[in-house]
Amino acid sequence: MRRLLSSACAIAMMATATLVAGIGPVAADTQVWTYSGTSGGTQINALGTTISSGLTAASNLSDTVIPNSASSGVAGVHVAGLLDVGAVTTGEQATAFGTGVKITAGSKIAGISLLGGAIKVDAIQSTSYATATGTTTSVALDGGTTTTFLNLSIGGKAYPVNIPANTKITIPGLADIVINESQVDKSLPGKTIRTMGTALHITLLKGQGSAPAGAEIRLNPTQALIVPTGKSDALPVGGFSYGTFAGVWAGDSVSVLAQPTGMLSLPSTGTGGVAYSNTIAGVNIPQVAVVNAVTTTVSADTVPGLADVSTGAQLAKINLLGGLITADAVGVTAAVHHDNGGLPSSDTATAKMTFVNLVVAGRQIPINVAPNTQIYLFGIGQVYINQQLTQHGYSAIVGIRITLSTAEFGLPAGADIQVAVASSYIFGS
Repeated sequence: MRRLLSSACAIAMMATATLVAGIGPVAADTQVWTYSGTSGGTQINALGTTISSGLTAASNLSDTVIPNSASSGVAGVHVAGLLDVGAVTTGEQATAFGTGVKITAGSKIAGISLLGGAIKVDAIQSTSYATATGTTTSVALDGGTTTTFLNLSIGGKAYPVNIPANTKITIPGLADIVINESQVDKSLPGKTIRTMGTALHITLLKGQGSAPAGAEIRLNPTQALIVPTGKSDALPVGGFSYGTFAGVWAGDSVSVLAQPTGMLSLPSTGTGGVAYSNTIAGVNIPQVAVVNAVTTTVSADTVPGLADVSTGAQLAKINLLGGLITADAVGVTAAVHHDNGGLPSSDTATAKMTFVNLVVAGRQIPINVAPNTQIYLFGIGQVYINQQLTQHGYSAIVGIRITLSTAEFGLPAGADIQVAVASSYIFGS
């Protein structure tokens, strides 16, 4: 089970697995930094409607450990009347920078058509970075965003590869556009720096498709943040959640066939008890999975002597393997709790699955299905329902997992398909 979950989140798990090694005493005048980077391919907000798409191919990285990295991607995104884009890849990297740290968040998109072809781009690449270095009494901060465009066309007019930051353009009667949107905020007294960028920020002036006037579309939103932090006796925590994933094991490594969708991961210092969430409008992995909506959440609070971690994933209108497996909704949660009061009962790990109208090969699955239920599909492989593992300081759950015994549905034999995945853990509990 641990290998199952780490396969789809190898980068996230390796990042947090290095945490223990990264914790140790520091010199009295050395400034410790906490970094955070986020990136995504597309984002749509249409207030007052049901049209909303959180960061597709969302990737995030938040910690104090260096080096560190995270990544995500999707094969394409389609929202009728608004956007069609091809492959999206995103990722963050944290590296040493002098006596401090550098966090970089990047996003690439290929094959872009917006607003029925009014805006076209062959490819966009964006990067936001932030650096911080120095001591507790003297620091240096820097940051910025760069974006390049390949064959950008707006309203039939061609634009160059490099466009000045915050360039504004209007397509009369259709949309206001900001190209290479960029902002850098520095707070020297607080020793904090935040860089935010968006390749294209579009605001509709009139309704388009099902989206009303005022709806916003963002391409390649990226952010890099560094804040000062200090040593703490609180236990480091970890966790992640995602909607769907497909891969193939080869020994102790995994070949990713479809990146985790809606991926969220927890920083080792927690979220202060505030839930982080990501919502994407849908998932389409040809022949494998069609999902109408995915929402993932992570939350953690860790202070000396007490830690709570919770992660979850909620999916709607699920169709797997061409209708072989369907469900109106599937949700999972994984939670761990630690209290050093000395009682064994003060440490708990729980996992839970809920679903509506789950059907596997014509068989209606009962709502009280037992954990780790297995169903064999002749000539196809194994289906696992409510697959979970809980132990001291660790909880993990996969709502639906399929392992193919033969090459089917455009996937090789041995393919591992996962739907609704969450994991939570506390180091050193």
